[in-house]
Amino acid sequence: HAYDNFGYSVSISGDYAIVGAYGEDTGGTDAGAAYIYKKNSTGQYAEVNKIMASDAQASDLFGNSISISGDYAIVGAYSEDTGGSNAGAAYIYKKNSIGQYVEVNKIMASDAQANDWFGSSVSISGDYAIVGAYNEDTGGSNAGAAYIYKKNSTGQYVEVNKIMASDAQASDNFGYSVSISGDYAKEGRVVEETRGSDAGDDYIYKKN
Repeated sequence: HAYDNFGYSVSISGDYAIVGAYGEDTGGTDAGAAYIYKKNSTGQYAEVNKIMASDAQASDLFGNSISISGDYAIVGAYSEDTGGSNAGAAYIYKKNSIGQYVEVNKIMASDAQANDWFGSSVSISGDYAIVGAYNEDTGGSNAGAAYIYKKNSTGQYVEVNKIMASDAQASDNFGYSVSISGDYAKEGRVVEETRGSDAGDDYIYKKN
């Protein structure tokens, strides 16, 4: 449909691909959705299921960010309002025995506040997931932060730590982009000014 913004975010892992459509309206105007595709015997990707937030509401923008790895997928909804207006949330999905991805838990920042935009970026790898909140204010207004989650014995992802730039400043937007793989995570910020106005920067983190 018009203004669904299908394809705004995409990720692929093995035989599966996921595509976000943050303007999709089934759960409410701009509630958002994502679509899972599987490669068939002829090498074509065919849709296997459509996913939405279990508590979808208008203007959540579910699907603005997305990541898939093996049996798990994560979808960001940075305008979700449970923790405050536009505090944001992310949703974890697991592939079941028939190849459908079903929601296993919803995650939010432990210190969620309005307009943090938690879920503006997401990444998942193995037992770990990372979520960016580039308008988070602990290090200064819109300095930004990211949150690390680990899968526990019941398959739920729980927060293990919050990370910020060592030289955080207001309006840095740390967490604008995030990526996690194995023992390493990377975060980007778009307005860091050490090397010039709005020069940008990346930070690498290692699991201890």
